[in-house]
Amino acid sequence: MALFVAAFLPADAAKIVTRTLPNGVTLIAAPDPALRLASLDVWVRAGAALEKPEEAGAAHFLEHVIFKGTPTRPAGKLDQEMESMGATLNAQTSRDWAHFYTTVAAEYLDTAIDVLSDALLNPAFKDNDVERERRVIQLEIASRRAEPMQVLDEAMAEALFGGHPYGRPVYGTVEQVKAMNAAKLRAFRDRCYTGAAMTVIVTGNVDPEDVLKKLAARFDRVPRGEAAAWPDAAAGPKSRTTVDLPRAGDGSEWLGICFLGPSIADPADVWATDMLVSCLVRRGAGIVHDRLVTRDKIALAADTSFLTQRLPSLIGLAVTPLSGKTDGCASAVLEEIGRIRTGGVPEAELEQARRFVLGTYAFDVETASGQASSLGFYSVISSVQDSVNYIASVRAVTAADVKRVAGKYLDPDRAVIVRMSK
Repeated sequence: MALFVAAFLPADAAKIVTRTLPNGVTLIAAPDPALRLASLDVWVRAGAALEKPEEAGAAHFLEHVIFKGTPTRPAGKLDQEMESMGATLNAQTSRDWAHFYTTVAAEYLDTAIDVLSDALLNPAFKDNDVERERRVIQLEIASRRAEPMQVLDEAMAEALFGGHPYGRPVYGTVEQVKAMNAAKLRAFRDRCYTGAAMTVIVTGNVDPEDVLKKLAARFDRVPRGEAAAWPDAAAGPKSRTTVDLPRAGDGSEWLGICFLGPSIADPADVWATDMLVSCLVRRGAGIVHDRLVTRDKIALAADTSFLTQRLPSLIGLAVTPLSGKTDGCASAVLEEIGRIRTGGVPEAELEQARRFVLGTYAFDVETASGQASSLGFYSVISSVQDSVNYIASVRAVTAADVKRVAGKYLDPDRAVIVRMSK
Protein backbone atom coordinates (compact mmCIF):
# COMPACT_ATOMS: atom_id res chain seq x y z
CA MET A 1 0.00 0.00 0.00
CA ALA A 2 1.39 3.41 -0.94
CA LEU A 3 0.03 5.25 2.06
CA PHE A 4 2.68 7.44 3.62
CA VAL A 5 2.36 7.17 7.41
CA ALA A 6 4.81 9.63 8.87
CA ALA A 7 4.35 10.04 12.58
CA PHE A 8 5.48 8.69 15.90
CA LEU A 9 5.06 9.11 19.59
CA PRO A 10 8.31 8.47 21.46
CA ALA A 11 8.27 6.95 24.91
CA ASP A 12 8.48 10.44 26.38
CA ALA A 13 7.58 13.16 23.88
CA ALA A 14 8.44 15.78 26.49
CA LYS A 15 12.12 14.90 26.02
CA ILE A 16 12.13 16.21 22.46
CA VAL A 17 14.15 19.42 22.47
CA THR A 18 13.70 22.06 19.75
CA ARG A 19 15.84 25.15 19.15
CA THR A 20 15.80 27.83 16.48
CA LEU A 21 19.13 29.36 15.53
CA PRO A 22 19.46 33.12 14.83
CA ASN A 23 19.60 32.34 11.10
CA GLY A 24 16.25 30.54 11.27
CA VAL A 25 17.41 26.90 11.16
CA THR A 26 15.30 24.63 13.39
CA LEU A 27 17.19 22.01 15.38
CA ILE A 28 15.45 19.00 16.93
CA ALA A 29 16.91 16.36 19.24
CA ALA A 30 14.72 13.37 20.08
CA PRO A 31 16.59 11.06 22.48
CA ASP A 32 15.69 7.39 22.74
CA PRO A 33 18.11 5.37 24.92
CA ALA A 34 16.59 2.12 23.64
CA LEU A 35 18.10 2.72 20.19
CA ARG A 36 21.71 1.73 19.50
CA LEU A 37 22.11 4.00 16.48
CA ALA A 38 21.73 7.71 15.82
CA SER A 39 20.08 9.24 12.76
CA LEU A 40 20.86 12.63 11.31
CA ASP A 41 18.24 14.14 9.01
CA VAL A 42 18.11 17.47 7.20
CA TRP A 43 14.79 18.50 5.69
CA VAL A 44 14.53 21.57 3.46
CA ARG A 45 11.52 23.33 1.99
CA ALA A 46 13.12 23.00 -1.43
CA GLY A 47 11.07 20.52 -3.42
CA ALA A 48 10.04 20.63 -7.06
CA ALA A 49 6.93 22.71 -6.34
CA LEU A 50 9.18 25.58 -5.22
CA GLU A 51 11.05 25.79 -8.54
CA LYS A 52 10.67 28.79 -10.80
CA PRO A 53 9.80 27.93 -14.43
CA GLU A 54 13.41 28.41 -15.52
CA GLU A 55 14.58 26.14 -12.66
CA ALA A 56 12.34 23.15 -13.46
CA GLY A 57 14.16 19.95 -12.53
CA ALA A 58 16.67 21.74 -10.27
CA ALA A 59 15.40 20.35 -6.95
CA HIS A 60 15.97 16.72 -7.92
CA PHE A 61 19.13 17.48 -9.91
CA LEU A 62 20.61 19.23 -6.88
CA GLU A 63 20.02 16.10 -4.80
CA HIS A 64 22.30 14.23 -7.22
CA VAL A 65 25.07 16.83 -7.28
CA ILE A 66 25.22 17.87 -3.65
CA PHE A 67 27.19 14.78 -2.52
CA LYS A 68 29.80 15.05 -5.28
CA GLY A 69 32.39 16.90 -3.23
CA THR A 70 33.31 20.12 -1.45
CA PRO A 71 36.44 22.31 -1.53
CA THR A 72 37.94 20.28 1.33
CA ARG A 73 36.49 16.90 0.39
CA PRO A 74 37.01 16.09 -3.29
CA ALA A 75 34.82 13.71 -5.27
CA GLY A 76 34.51 10.38 -3.48
CA LYS A 77 35.85 11.63 -0.15
CA LEU A 78 32.38 12.19 1.35
CA ASP A 79 31.34 8.62 0.57
CA GLN A 80 34.69 7.27 1.73
CA GLU A 81 34.37 8.89 5.15
CA MET A 82 30.82 7.63 5.62
CA GLU A 83 31.68 4.12 4.47
CA SER A 84 34.55 4.00 6.96
CA MET A 85 31.86 4.29 9.65
CA GLY A 86 29.68 1.63 8.05
CA ALA A 87 27.19 4.23 6.81
CA THR A 88 26.06 5.98 3.64
CA LEU A 89 24.72 9.38 2.67
CA ASN A 90 21.21 9.32 1.24
CA ALA A 91 18.79 11.82 -0.22
CA GLN A 92 15.35 12.08 -1.80
CA THR A 93 13.28 14.86 -3.30
CA SER A 94 9.53 15.36 -3.43
CA ARG A 95 7.29 18.22 -4.46
CA ASP A 96 7.41 19.90 -1.05
CA TRP A 97 10.83 19.01 0.29
CA ALA A 98 14.38 17.77 -0.13
CA HIS A 99 15.61 15.25 2.44
CA PHE A 100 19.23 14.37 3.26
CA TYR A 101 20.03 11.74 5.85
CA THR A 102 22.29 9.10 7.33
CA THR A 103 22.32 6.67 10.25
CA VAL A 104 25.48 5.83 12.19
CA ALA A 105 26.61 4.23 15.40
CA ALA A 106 26.11 6.86 18.09
CA GLU A 107 29.87 7.25 18.65
CA TYR A 108 30.29 8.40 15.04
CA LEU A 109 27.59 11.07 15.14
CA ASP A 110 30.06 13.97 15.40
CA THR A 111 31.77 12.91 12.19
CA ALA A 112 28.45 12.41 10.44
CA ILE A 113 27.38 15.95 11.38
CA ASP A 114 30.64 17.31 10.02
CA VAL A 115 30.39 15.41 6.72
CA LEU A 116 26.72 16.05 6.00
CA SER A 117 26.86 19.74 6.93
CA ASP A 118 29.94 20.20 4.72
CA ALA A 119 28.14 18.58 1.77
CA LEU A 120 25.06 20.78 2.19
CA LEU A 121 26.85 24.05 2.91
CA ASN A 122 29.81 23.79 0.53
CA PRO A 123 28.91 21.86 -2.63
CA ALA A 124 31.54 22.23 -5.34
CA PHE A 125 29.14 22.27 -8.31
CA LYS A 126 31.82 21.19 -10.75
CA ASP A 127 30.80 21.12 -14.40
CA ASN A 128 32.00 17.54 -14.89
CA ASP A 129 29.88 16.39 -11.94
CA VAL A 130 26.84 18.11 -13.43
CA GLU A 131 27.44 16.37 -16.75
CA ARG A 132 27.90 12.98 -15.12
CA GLU A 133 24.69 13.32 -13.09
CA ARG A 134 22.79 14.60 -16.11
CA ARG A 135 23.33 11.22 -17.76
CA VAL A 136 22.28 9.41 -14.58
CA ILE A 137 19.03 11.39 -14.35
CA GLN A 138 18.27 10.83 -18.02
CA LEU A 139 18.59 7.10 -17.42
CA GLU A 140 16.26 7.41 -14.42
CA ILE A 141 13.66 9.13 -16.59
CA ALA A 142 13.93 6.42 -19.25
CA SER A 143 13.58 3.74 -16.57
CA ARG A 144 10.46 5.38 -15.12
CA ARG A 145 8.86 5.60 -18.55
CA ALA A 146 9.24 1.83 -18.83
CA GLU A 147 7.31 1.22 -15.59
CA PRO A 148 3.51 1.19 -16.01
CA MET A 149 2.88 2.39 -12.47
CA GLN A 150 5.14 5.41 -12.98
CA VAL A 151 3.42 6.25 -16.27
CA LEU A 152 0.05 5.96 -14.56
CA ASP A 153 1.11 8.15 -11.62
CA GLU A 154 2.44 10.89 -13.90
CA ALA A 155 -0.64 10.86 -16.08
CA MET A 156 -2.96 11.13 -13.06
CA ALA A 157 -0.99 14.03 -11.57
CA GLU A 158 -0.81 15.90 -14.86
CA ALA A 159 -4.54 15.55 -15.50
CA LEU A 160 -5.54 16.36 -11.91
CA PHE A 161 -3.27 19.35 -11.33
CA GLY A 162 -2.94 20.69 -14.87
CA GLY A 163 -0.26 23.38 -15.05
CA HIS A 164 0.17 23.53 -11.26
CA PRO A 165 3.64 22.57 -9.94
CA TYR A 166 2.17 19.43 -8.37
CA GLY A 167 1.34 18.24 -11.88
CA ARG A 168 4.97 18.24 -13.04
CA PRO A 169 7.31 15.26 -12.65
CA VAL A 170 9.61 15.82 -9.68
CA TYR A 171 12.72 14.86 -11.68
CA GLY A 172 11.88 17.16 -14.62
CA THR A 173 11.59 16.37 -18.30
CA VAL A 174 14.38 15.21 -20.62
CA GLU A 175 14.54 18.72 -22.12
CA GLN A 176 14.76 20.39 -18.71
CA VAL A 177 17.51 18.03 -17.59
CA LYS A 178 19.45 18.75 -20.79
CA ALA A 179 19.17 22.49 -20.11
CA MET A 180 20.32 22.28 -16.48
CA ASN A 181 23.70 23.77 -15.54
CA ALA A 182 25.70 24.64 -12.45
CA ALA A 183 24.52 28.26 -12.47
CA LYS A 184 20.85 27.23 -12.29
CA LEU A 185 21.59 24.78 -9.51
CA ARG A 186 23.42 27.46 -7.49
CA ALA A 187 20.57 29.91 -8.01
CA PHE A 188 17.97 27.42 -6.80
CA ARG A 189 20.10 26.46 -3.80
CA ASP A 190 20.82 30.08 -2.86
CA ARG A 191 17.12 30.95 -3.02
CA CYS A 192 15.68 27.88 -1.26
CA TYR A 193 18.37 26.55 1.09
CA THR A 194 17.93 29.30 3.67
CA GLY A 195 17.78 29.14 7.44
CA ALA A 196 14.01 29.45 7.73
CA ALA A 197 13.56 26.61 5.22
CA MET A 198 15.75 24.05 7.02
CA THR A 199 15.17 21.62 9.88
CA VAL A 200 17.93 19.38 11.28
CA ILE A 201 16.94 16.38 13.39
CA VAL A 202 18.92 13.88 15.44
CA THR A 203 17.25 10.84 16.99
CA GLY A 204 18.64 7.90 18.90
CA ASN A 205 20.79 7.25 21.94
CA VAL A 206 22.07 10.83 22.29
CA ASP A 207 22.27 13.60 24.86
CA PRO A 208 19.97 16.31 23.45
CA GLU A 209 21.77 19.35 24.85
CA ASP A 210 25.15 18.08 23.69
CA VAL A 211 23.95 17.24 20.20
CA LEU A 212 22.15 20.57 19.79
CA LYS A 213 25.39 22.42 20.56
CA LYS A 214 27.20 20.40 17.91
CA LEU A 215 24.48 21.01 15.35
CA ALA A 216 24.46 24.72 16.11
CA ALA A 217 28.21 24.96 15.59
CA ARG A 218 27.79 23.66 12.03
CA PHE A 219 24.39 24.83 10.84
CA ASP A 220 24.70 28.41 12.10
CA ARG A 221 26.53 28.94 8.80
CA VAL A 222 23.38 28.43 6.74
CA PRO A 223 22.47 31.78 5.14
CA ARG A 224 19.73 33.70 6.92
CA GLY A 225 16.61 34.10 4.82
CA GLU A 226 12.91 33.42 4.51
CA ALA A 227 11.71 30.11 3.12
CA ALA A 228 10.50 30.12 -0.47
CA ALA A 229 6.78 30.85 -0.71
CA TRP A 230 4.39 28.00 -1.40
CA PRO A 231 2.50 28.23 -4.70
CA ASP A 232 -1.24 28.77 -4.71
CA ALA A 233 -3.37 25.66 -4.31
CA ALA A 234 -4.58 23.83 -7.41
CA ALA A 235 -8.28 24.07 -8.24
CA GLY A 236 -8.59 20.57 -9.67
CA PRO A 237 -10.82 19.57 -12.59
CA LYS A 238 -14.35 21.00 -12.77
CA SER A 239 -15.74 17.90 -14.42
CA ARG A 240 -14.82 14.27 -14.94
CA THR A 241 -11.69 13.85 -17.04
CA THR A 242 -10.73 10.68 -18.92
CA VAL A 243 -7.25 10.07 -20.33
CA ASP A 244 -6.59 7.14 -22.66
CA LEU A 245 -3.07 5.77 -23.04
CA PRO A 246 -1.54 2.69 -24.70
CA ARG A 247 -1.23 -0.53 -22.77
CA ALA A 248 2.01 -1.29 -20.96
CA GLY A 249 4.88 -2.76 -22.96
CA ASP A 250 4.01 -6.26 -21.75
CA GLY A 251 0.43 -5.87 -22.96
CA SER A 252 -1.09 -5.46 -19.50
CA GLU A 253 -3.91 -3.00 -18.86
CA TRP A 254 -3.82 -0.43 -16.07
CA LEU A 255 -6.40 1.88 -14.56
CA GLY A 256 -5.95 4.95 -12.40
CA ILE A 257 -8.71 6.94 -10.70
CA CYS A 258 -7.84 10.01 -8.65
CA PHE A 259 -9.38 12.96 -6.85
CA LEU A 260 -8.14 16.22 -5.35
CA GLY A 261 -7.81 15.56 -1.62
CA PRO A 262 -7.05 17.62 1.49
CA SER A 263 -3.96 19.54 2.46
CA ILE A 264 -2.28 19.60 5.85
CA ALA A 265 -4.07 22.92 6.39
CA ASP A 266 -7.11 20.69 7.13
CA PRO A 267 -5.48 18.16 9.47
CA ALA A 268 -8.73 16.50 10.58
CA ASP A 269 -9.48 15.80 6.92
CA VAL A 270 -5.98 14.39 6.42
CA TRP A 271 -6.25 11.90 9.27
CA ALA A 272 -9.71 10.83 8.09
CA THR A 273 -8.41 10.44 4.52
CA ASP A 274 -5.58 8.22 5.76
CA MET A 275 -8.31 5.99 7.18
CA LEU A 276 -10.49 6.28 4.08
CA VAL A 277 -7.81 5.06 1.67
CA SER A 278 -7.05 2.17 4.01
CA CYS A 279 -10.73 1.23 3.97
CA LEU A 280 -10.62 1.21 0.16
CA VAL A 281 -7.50 -0.95 -0.26
CA ARG A 282 -4.94 -2.31 2.17
CA ARG A 283 -2.59 -5.24 1.54
CA GLY A 284 -4.95 -7.88 0.12
CA ALA A 285 -8.09 -6.41 1.67
CA GLY A 286 -10.37 -3.38 1.69
CA ILE A 287 -13.69 -2.52 0.06
CA VAL A 288 -12.38 -1.90 -3.47
CA HIS A 289 -9.92 -4.79 -3.38
CA ASP A 290 -12.64 -7.19 -2.21
CA ARG A 291 -15.00 -6.05 -4.97
CA LEU A 292 -12.54 -6.14 -7.89
CA VAL A 293 -10.16 -8.94 -6.97
CA THR A 294 -12.05 -11.27 -4.61
CA ARG A 295 -15.70 -11.03 -5.59
CA ASP A 296 -15.97 -9.94 -9.25
CA LYS A 297 -12.54 -11.31 -10.22
CA ILE A 298 -12.02 -8.60 -12.84
CA ALA A 299 -8.66 -7.34 -11.56
CA LEU A 300 -5.35 -8.83 -10.55
CA ALA A 301 -4.50 -6.17 -7.98
CA ALA A 302 -5.52 -2.79 -6.57
CA ASP A 303 -3.66 -0.16 -4.58
CA THR A 304 -4.26 3.29 -3.10
CA SER A 305 -2.08 6.34 -2.55
CA PHE A 306 -2.34 9.53 -0.54
CA LEU A 307 0.73 11.58 0.38
CA THR A 308 0.01 14.39 2.81
CA GLN A 309 1.35 17.63 1.38
CA ARG A 310 1.34 21.32 2.15
CA LEU A 311 -1.29 21.91 -0.55
CA PRO A 312 -4.33 19.85 -1.60
CA SER A 313 -2.97 16.46 -2.61
CA LEU A 314 -3.86 13.50 -4.83
CA ILE A 315 -6.02 10.62 -3.59
CA GLY A 316 -5.40 7.81 -6.06
CA LEU A 317 -6.41 4.26 -6.83
CA ALA A 318 -4.37 2.10 -9.19
CA VAL A 319 -5.84 -1.11 -10.59
CA THR A 320 -4.42 -3.88 -12.78
CA PRO A 321 -7.52 -5.12 -14.62
CA LEU A 322 -7.83 -8.41 -16.43
CA SER A 323 -7.67 -7.96 -20.19
CA GLY A 324 -10.77 -6.19 -21.46
CA LYS A 325 -12.02 -5.38 -17.94
CA THR A 326 -10.71 -1.83 -17.55
CA ASP A 327 -14.07 -0.12 -18.01
CA GLY A 328 -15.74 -2.65 -15.75
CA CYS A 329 -13.18 -1.96 -13.03
CA ALA A 330 -13.71 1.79 -13.36
CA SER A 331 -17.47 1.41 -13.00
CA ALA A 332 -17.09 -0.87 -9.98
CA VAL A 333 -14.67 1.51 -8.23
CA LEU A 334 -16.98 4.49 -8.71
CA GLU A 335 -19.96 2.40 -7.54
CA GLU A 336 -18.19 1.44 -4.30
CA ILE A 337 -17.11 5.03 -3.73
CA GLY A 338 -20.72 6.13 -4.23
CA ARG A 339 -21.85 3.68 -1.57
CA ILE A 340 -19.31 5.05 0.92
CA ARG A 341 -20.35 8.62 0.15
CA THR A 342 -24.00 7.83 0.91
CA GLY A 343 -23.76 5.07 3.51
CA GLY A 344 -20.28 5.33 5.01
CA VAL A 345 -18.11 2.36 5.97
CA PRO A 346 -18.97 -0.43 8.42
CA GLU A 347 -17.44 -0.09 11.88
CA ALA A 348 -15.67 -3.45 11.46
CA GLU A 349 -14.04 -2.22 8.24
CA LEU A 350 -12.98 1.00 9.93
CA GLU A 351 -11.34 -0.84 12.83
CA GLN A 352 -9.44 -3.14 10.48
CA ALA A 353 -8.25 -0.09 8.57
CA ARG A 354 -7.20 1.61 11.81
CA ARG A 355 -5.17 -1.40 12.90
CA PHE A 356 -3.48 -1.47 9.51
CA VAL A 357 -2.61 2.25 9.57
CA LEU A 358 -1.24 2.14 13.11
CA GLY A 359 0.60 -1.12 12.42
CA THR A 360 2.23 0.41 9.34
CA TYR A 361 3.12 3.43 11.44
CA ALA A 362 4.70 1.28 14.14
CA PHE A 363 6.85 -0.50 11.57
CA ASP A 364 7.92 2.78 9.95
CA VAL A 365 9.09 4.40 13.17
CA GLU A 366 10.67 1.52 15.07
CA THR A 367 14.12 2.79 14.02
CA ALA A 368 16.00 6.02 14.65
CA SER A 369 15.81 6.88 10.95
CA GLY A 370 12.05 6.34 10.89
CA GLN A 371 11.56 8.62 13.87
CA ALA A 372 13.77 11.32 12.36
CA SER A 373 11.89 11.11 9.05
CA SER A 374 8.57 11.51 10.82
CA LEU A 375 9.62 14.66 12.65
CA GLY A 376 11.31 16.16 9.60
CA PHE A 377 8.45 15.41 7.22
CA TYR A 378 5.93 17.33 9.29
CA SER A 379 8.39 20.10 10.19
CA VAL A 380 8.51 21.06 6.50
CA ILE A 381 4.79 21.03 5.69
CA SER A 382 3.21 21.94 9.04
CA SER A 383 4.70 21.37 12.49
CA VAL A 384 6.43 18.69 14.51
CA GLN A 385 3.36 18.50 16.72
CA ASP A 386 1.40 16.84 13.91
CA SER A 387 3.90 13.99 14.07
CA VAL A 388 3.81 13.67 17.84
CA ASN A 389 -0.01 13.69 17.86
CA TYR A 390 -0.51 11.30 14.93
CA ILE A 391 -1.50 8.19 16.89
CA ALA A 392 -4.12 10.06 18.89
CA SER A 393 -5.38 11.73 15.70
CA VAL A 394 -5.87 8.41 13.91
CA ARG A 395 -7.53 6.83 16.94
CA ALA A 396 -9.99 9.71 17.05
CA VAL A 397 -11.24 9.23 13.48
CA THR A 398 -14.84 8.01 13.38
CA ALA A 399 -16.96 6.37 10.70
CA ALA A 400 -18.77 9.70 10.36
CA ASP A 401 -15.43 11.40 9.63
CA VAL A 402 -14.63 8.88 6.90
CA LYS A 403 -18.05 9.34 5.31
CA ARG A 404 -17.61 13.12 5.49
CA VAL A 405 -14.26 13.20 3.68
CA ALA A 406 -15.50 10.69 1.09
CA GLY A 407 -18.40 13.03 0.35
CA LYS A 408 -16.15 16.07 0.33
CA TYR A 409 -13.30 14.78 -1.83
CA LEU A 410 -14.34 11.65 -3.76
CA ASP A 411 -16.75 13.35 -6.15
CA PRO A 412 -17.23 11.07 -9.19
CA ASP A 413 -18.17 14.10 -11.29
CA ARG A 414 -14.70 15.57 -10.70
CA ALA A 415 -12.70 12.35 -10.92
CA VAL A 416 -9.72 11.83 -13.21
CA ILE A 417 -9.76 8.43 -14.92
CA VAL A 418 -6.64 7.21 -16.71
CA ARG A 419 -7.08 4.09 -18.84
CA MET A 420 -3.98 2.33 -20.15
CA SER A 421 -5.94 -0.07 -22.33
CA LYS A 422 -5.65 1.06 -25.95
